Amino acid sequence: MPEAALRELVLDSAPRGTVPVLPALRPVVPGGLRPGSVVGLDGLGAASLGSALVAGVSLHGGEDGTGGWCGVVGLPGFGVAAAAGMGAVPERLLLVDDPGDRWPDVVAALCEAVDLVLLCPPERPGAAAVRRLSALARKHGCVLTLTGAFARDWPGTRLRLRLDDVAWDGLADGHGRLTGRRVQIVAGGRDAPGPGRRARVWLPAPDGTVKPAETARPPLELVPEPVAAGAPVHPRPSGGPPPVRAEVEEGIA
Repeated sequence: MPEAALRELVLDSAPRGTVPVLPALRPVVPGGLRPGSVVGLDGLGAASLGSALVAGVSLHGGEDGTGGWCGVVGLPGFGVAAAAGMGAVPERLLLVDDPGDRWPDVVAALCEAVDLVLLCPPERPGAAAVRRLSALARKHGCVLTLTGAFARDWPGTRLRLRLDDVAWDGLADGHGRLTGRRVQIVAGGRDAPGPGRRARVWLPAPDGTVKPAETARPPLELVPEPVAAGAPVHPRPSGGPPPVRAEVEEGIA
């Protein structure tokens, strides 16, 4: 077996820790993210899911669990305040809004220093850049997280997290103020913990955090209609429909 293939086999089989995620995301990523892996984000609002992953790492990551470091590349609209509301520690974020044509070099440098890189590739990634950055992520245990139009063009993505069924709260009759967004997160790919694993979460909740969302409303309670004094009621057999009140008009036998 070639030395390079043997080295990669040892890296893939060696026990290692995981990169943590927020508690609300554990139903779809129960063991956390695999160090050195490539994660693709899909669906409307995928950048917000990236912010939630950044929050989980900067809050709970690092070798001692006191907080890890994250890099955000190619996302000039990244909301630091929104990420902080989800739990991110701004002091542990390295932001490169416009990396230019040398974006692979920027990502390569970050892969050696941080626990997670959230990347929006500015162009379709070439094969050389994919090989180089994927290898550096594996070597240093950095999770390379991809969002944007070219996220699906990255070969070797073993985990994909997709947002479905997005619903905003706060609007009524076309006006109002957006207060929160409920989404369904679906996990897929070789690193997914099982087919069809999904979770319904607030992303974000009205208070800015990420938390589980209720998936069903409580059942309706049937309240019997009051019966007027003296009005006869037809008995209801077991399992039949609710009792029907008989209206008796005065003067009719």
